[in-house]
Amino acid sequence: MTDFPTSASPANGAAKAKLKSAASSAQDAYVELKSAAAETLGDTREKVQDVVGRTREQLERRYEDLEAYVQMRPAVAVGIAATVGVLVGLLLRGPSRTIYLRDA
Repeated sequence: MTDFPTSASPANGAAKAKLKSAASSAQDAYVELKSAAAETLGDTREKVQDVVGRTREQLERRYEDLEAYVQMRPAVAVGIAATVGVLVGLLLRGPSRTIYLRDA
């Protein structure tokens, strides 16, 4: 085995001290970052819940308005529903599969 000189021992101690200091600083930075992330996550969660609540209320009001409109004008509502159904059907059916003789 190779023997290391004993004069390197004080430098080794200084390196260990610097390493411990760096590890302590890194751990402190990690704790601060974790705390900041938890706080930001909590704030974001509250904001999202607020937006979801307001959106739910708006949708409920719109649905109630739509129900009232359908009750007042059922024929118009049926016409609108039929038109929307035809348009959705046209969009979903895709291209025509008819093969013409000129294309063959």
